Amino acid sequence: MPGAGPHHPAPLAAALLSALAILASTAQAETSSAAEAEAARIKEVDAVRVIGHPEDPQSSTGSAYVLTPRELDKFERGNVNNVLRSVPGVYTREETGEGVFPRISIRASSSGRSDRISVLEDGVPAAMAPYANTSAYYFPNIGRMNSVEVLKGPEILLHGPHTTSGVVNLLSTPIPEDAAGSLKAEIASFDTRRLHAHYGATAGQWGFLLETYQSDGDGFHQIDRSDLGAGHDIDEYVGKLRWSSAPGATYSQQIDLKLAYGEETARVSYLGLTDADFREDPDRRYGLSELERMDRGRKSASLQHQIGFSESTWLTTTAYLVDTYRYYDRLNQINGIGLGGVTGIVNTGGTDADLVQGILDGTADTTHANGVRYGHNHQAFESRGLKVELEHAFATGNVQHTLIAGTRYHEDTTRNADKGRSNSYYQQVNGDLVYQGTDLVTPQRGDAEAWSAWVADRIQLGDWSLLPIVRHERIRTRANLATDATPAQIAARRANSIDKTTAGFGANYAVNAEWTLLAGVHQGFAPPGNGSAQGTRGEESTNVEGGVRYRNGRFGMDAIGFLTDYKNAMRTCLVANPCSGGVVDGSEQTGAKEVHGLELGLFAELYSTGAISVPLRLAYTWTDGEYTRDSDTGSVLDGDVIEYTPRQIGQVQLGVEGGGGWNAYAALSYSDGAYTSNTAGRAGVDDTYLRTESLFTVDLAATYPLSPTAEVYARIDNVLDERSITHRGADGARGNAPRGYAVGLRLDF
Repeated sequence: MPGAGPHHPAPLAAALLSALAILASTAQAETSSAAEAEAARIKEVDAVRVIGHPEDPQSSTGSAYVLTPRELDKFERGNVNNVLRSVPGVYTREETGEGVFPRISIRASSSGRSDRISVLEDGVPAAMAPYANTSAYYFPNIGRMNSVEVLKGPEILLHGPHTTSGVVNLLSTPIPEDAAGSLKAEIASFDTRRLHAHYGATAGQWGFLLETYQSDGDGFHQIDRSDLGAGHDIDEYVGKLRWSSAPGATYSQQIDLKLAYGEETARVSYLGLTDADFREDPDRRYGLSELERMDRGRKSASLQHQIGFSESTWLTTTAYLVDTYRYYDRLNQINGIGLGGVTGIVNTGGTDADLVQGILDGTADTTHANGVRYGHNHQAFESRGLKVELEHAFATGNVQHTLIAGTRYHEDTTRNADKGRSNSYYQQVNGDLVYQGTDLVTPQRGDAEAWSAWVADRIQLGDWSLLPIVRHERIRTRANLATDATPAQIAARRANSIDKTTAGFGANYAVNAEWTLLAGVHQGFAPPGNGSAQGTRGEESTNVEGGVRYRNGRFGMDAIGFLTDYKNAMRTCLVANPCSGGVVDGSEQTGAKEVHGLELGLFAELYSTGAISVPLRLAYTWTDGEYTRDSDTGSVLDGDVIEYTPRQIGQVQLGVEGGGGWNAYAALSYSDGAYTSNTAGRAGVDDTYLRTESLFTVDLAATYPLSPTAEVYARIDNVLDERSITHRGADGARGNAPRGYAVGLRLDF
């Protein structure tokens, strides 16, 4: 079928039907939910949330999911891809096997690096440059997060700038109401060590939090003829300070200051394996990739002020400044062959296939003048902004209103970091890299300036909840602005101006206390980046969703169908995601596409006594679609398949929780294979090397209390040691991580 990759639906469908039957027969009514208990336990600042009332999902007019601290603690994962598999409608794809470059797609939004979703940390845009460079070469560290929100539907127009698919908001550790701290220490496979510690307190009008996250490891890849590891090294520090007005003050106020600093080294590679080499050893890395390394870091500050003029009127102002750098030394050419075409020559038996295989193996010397070429992609990004939002509640007769009006000014600056290098050249001789020389860098600089404004009205009319909403974006971008640019760069300077107004409408109808119907429609938009030419419109879509929610104490269900019509689909051009002709800068219009599907989320307590309970969670997504219009360049044709969109994905979590505080959980995850190129479904095209493979994994985790303030936990990832090709790019087959073990200690004080 169009838009589908290879898949094996029968086992998953049978499992889902069985789970539904069990849930239907065991659902029991209760007066409170785990989410309500969690919300009561932890104080969180409302203004950083994207879901207004997480303890009451029925209040949202769109598809909304919250992963609470309790859910994150079950498996203590450090890979955001693994975490988000438990959310319907979210596709994750492993590139490195360790989540270094998250590729997150919501409702088939993009095949790139999370570049068509809005990623937030505490409500602040987290991308390196949300308007100028949208790709997520930086992603907030899930290991130090307190909870995660995923929002789809019309309400995402309150956030932006990417509103074609959804919002992922990561909530960091909150300031505690009383003096409290926590320490987590973990050792794991591949010589991995992880430490997460924080301490904070609130006394009178003041509160604070100090936090650090440390992680390092060798990684599971083994580099040929090298003693260098293929792992990571992460150091992060966060500080928070809060002031609140005294009880009885004329106006209730709160000021929150957050400072963060982090550095990371990831010894990752853009070069994968030939299919034959992947089959023989999926943990292998070719020796000529041993110098690949990415260093990235971030300094950020945000200051938020909230003032309540009355119980019904609140004004929130947030200022933020984010400085991110990314220094990436990476392969971009092997023996005159640009990255993206190397392993394909071997796979298909192309010209000089034996020589290329020998160079990859280290048994043949390079023969091209460039030998092995490394690019030094050393960039720095600065984002700053000011957001002001007013919320006012009032009534007109029997109709309750909550008016939300806001505006945000945002600036992005992108530039070459001051490293002075462009490309370095080596010859491979007897399996070793012999340095030849280095080119100087060509200066580059770009910027973006954006004003956005939005207004919405949450209307409560009897059993109806309605949300009309309008958003406007005014964006100005420029590229190649360096004062010492070459004449060719000056001639290629690009500027673009976009004024875009979008609108949406969401509705809930409460059939009774348990059943809620929901529906929504909104226009989506995503900026094209600062490399776009004048007249580039950005990505545009019409998004429709509708479904039903059920809540009855220990049992809940969300079943939501969606249809997204991408009228002007875009692709961000990267080395890891090249556009037609191998272009790796700017963006490309890729015609139009339609995507439709079904999202199913379930939770239940299958069994409960005073001593033992058996919780279950299920997330399932079915998706189909195809391109519906040719692209301007002809690289995409009407009827082409949509790349990297598996037909089915799903996860079932089953646990056993003891009254004494011990627990054990199993997570069963499945993903269909998918096509990696839109050309794969065309008549006469051999798709052997244009698809990923289906993958089924089982993870286990358990916790045992040592005392009221201490507990140990253990985890086994990929218990069955299943290995599959999950990604093809920038060059070659890439896969998921092998079986891994972890043991940790949690201390609360």
